[in-house]
Amino acid sequence: MKKMTRIFAAMAMSLLIASCGTVGTTATAPAEQSGTTGGQTAGAALKSLYGQYRTDSKVDLANMNNIISLAQLVNGVQGLKNVDDKSQFYSDFAAGLILGSQNLVTEQTSAPVTSALSTLVNGTDLKAIAAAGLAAAAQSQQTKQAQAQVQEAAGNVANKVEAISEKTAGVANTLSTLSSIFALFQAE
Repeated sequence: MKKMTRIFAAMAMSLLIASCGTVGTTATAPAEQSGTTGGQTAGAALKSLYGQYRTDSKVDLANMNNIISLAQLVNGVQGLKNVDDKSQFYSDFAAGLILGSQNLVTEQTSAPVTSALSTLVNGTDLKAIAAAGLAAAAQSQQTKQAQAQVQEAAGNVANKVEAISEKTAGVANTLSTLSSIFALFQAE
């Protein structure tokens, strides 16, 4: 019995670590997160989302990886919320964006991308995206551990992610901001 308890505890801890690592959540408060770290998280999410966007000409909200990337983006931009000393933080964030996006965001586009993301996080409630990302990450981890249940897992994710639709204000604002940012990438 003790052995089973340990196994379940280990599985639960693995799931928690994997889902937090996948979505990029930490125990660090947004104010404590460095600009570079937040920028790298946001940049990696932008790169992932843009890759799919180039293929489909839209951000597919039925794609579990996109939901996870949206949640990573939301987590990465939290440091931009109500920043007092914008000059240094924004500079660090922009450098992180370039690094995290593997140069998809460039020196020329880093300022407008940072500005767009700051406007988004300061003016939009992004909690639904973050929650759906956590649900998708948890479900993704479970899917990896139990490949025989892929169909059931996909159905569960679809039900949990249903709250994220293009009609939700936070999602609509995020998609609009992403379209503006992606237009900058295409112009280069």
